[in-house]
Amino acid sequence: MALWAVAGLYVAGVVGAGFASGQELVVFFVRYGQAGLAGVIWSSLLLCAGTGLILEACARHGVGSYNGLLRAVDPKWSALWDSLYGIFLLVGTAVMFAGMAAASESILCREALRFGSAALVLFLLGRGARALLRVSAWIAPLLVLSLTALTLGHLGKGVTLFTARQVGAPALGSALEAGTLYACYNLGFAMTFLATSHHYLKTRKERWLLALLGPGILGGSMLLLCLALGTLEPAQLAQPYPLAGLLPGWRPWARGLYTVFLWSAMLTTAAANTLALTSRFAQLPKMQWGTAVLTAVLLSLALSHLGFSQLVSVAYPILGLVGLWLLAHLLWDALR
Repeated sequence: MALWAVAGLYVAGVVGAGFASGQELVVFFVRYGQAGLAGVIWSSLLLCAGTGLILEACARHGVGSYNGLLRAVDPKWSALWDSLYGIFLLVGTAVMFAGMAAASESILCREALRFGSAALVLFLLGRGARALLRVSAWIAPLLVLSLTALTLGHLGKGVTLFTARQVGAPALGSALEAGTLYACYNLGFAMTFLATSHHYLKTRKERWLLALLGPGILGGSMLLLCLALGTLEPAQLAQPYPLAGLLPGWRPWARGLYTVFLWSAMLTTAAANTLALTSRFAQLPKMQWGTAVLTAVLLSLALSHLGFSQLVSVAYPILGLVGLWLLAHLLWDALR
């Protein structure tokens, strides 16, 4: 059960607004045409290897939060990276709160979604990390099944994949580069909550099973979604929620379910990021768990008012480079 709970946290933490909307997949993979499928496979392999290295490093050094791992792999610059990761986690959570608020055009509903979602994260984490793990173990399968049903329902219509009119000419080198960046920035986020939850995995076998299970589920979902998104027109791919282009002809209740799915994906990512940040805050002098949760949520709420697109455009590319640095240091740590 512990293995599945941590795998659920992993999947639910990574399937955020960009993934569930299809926006990330278009930017990193679909725009490269058929070469983008190679990018998906390469990215999935990097996620598997990187996740395994993170878990092994966490177990080897006995860390309790991401700052402990940063100190272990790069003592000289750990204070700088610790500060940067705190900022990234705040921004990442703020992105999710901003994304949930952006789901409504009404100012009143927008703020109700923002503050209601923050209150739910506060409630979950106020009960401890185990509560979030139990919820993730249920939500993650629903998220993956929803994505799979959406994709297979579209592909079952016999649509043509990746026609020249719909996507650009394949560029394998660019697709692999984009896949590397995608894997690295997700590893950058995943490291933070894996450092908090790795102790639930007692053996090396369980750690590597998680490294295969979590990224494997995500990789399979990404492959199916890219195949489906590759059938859409350029105008549809340019929309804020490209996956909505797979829904024409669906009944209104199906669109409503997709909106709930998007909200759930953003909520679980916000909760996973807040868990990592809370674990770090709780290590500060005189900072209790409840106070740490409240501090993390309130700071993220304040940042979320800067806007969804502005936060994404600034933070995510930088985190990809930081994730590449982390992957290189973890590999060196494993070999020395």
